[in-house]
Amino acid sequence: MKNKKWLLLLILALPSTMWLILETSTINSKKLPFYGPRKVVAANDTIYYKVTDSFYSLDQKDSLPHLETLSKEKYPLYALMFIKDEYKKNDLRLAGLWEYLNYKKQKIEHIPFILITASENGRSEMQNDLKKITEVNSNVHFYTWNKQSFDSINNSYFVQKPYYIDHSFFVLVDINRNIRGYYDGRYVAEIKRLIDEYQHMRLKEEKNKLIQNNEIKSNS
Repeated sequence: MKNKKWLLLLILALPSTMWLILETSTINSKKLPFYGPRKVVAANDTIYYKVTDSFYSLDQKDSLPHLETLSKEKYPLYALMFIKDEYKKNDLRLAGLWEYLNYKKQKIEHIPFILITASENGRSEMQNDLKKITEVNSNVHFYTWNKQSFDSINNSYFVQKPYYIDHSFFVLVDINRNIRGYYDGRYVAEIKRLIDEYQHMRLKEEKNKLIQNNEIKSNS
């Protein structure tokens, strides 16, 4: 009977203990920036720039491309890159990602990587090459955008970017579809930084869920 009481106390105390650990850990000490235009609507309320999360999928055989939304349930966070035809001359500017996919796959298999290319009449010049990557890496996904407006949507992810950021960088997008980081996919060190900051954001997200669930239980 005494053991059961201790077990019950442990179960009741676990959410509060986890919240205390998260609150006092390094998770709370690092704040990733928000990129893009922002609007202050109140003293402590800011609206941050949001990006679109809908792209054309070519995965279905014998069908026209269809617009598909990257749902928050499946993609709470993701890293996205727009790839142009000329990037083929420089290993698609993905050398750092290739290194991880080939030799350190377990370190990134939990991160959704979204690769976007231009398409015309439902076809992308790089779709065969990129589909080969997605077939052996379940966390890498391939979508397209219309060639006529490809530069426009690409640029929309880099509005008011820092001057040293190139339009070919990976973009880290959070659950609210705000831009939280830029990374040069050509370098292993940049992919390492992406991994660390992705994990940081996931932990922050889990912390917020824990606090929210705890508040709901306390009020009920």
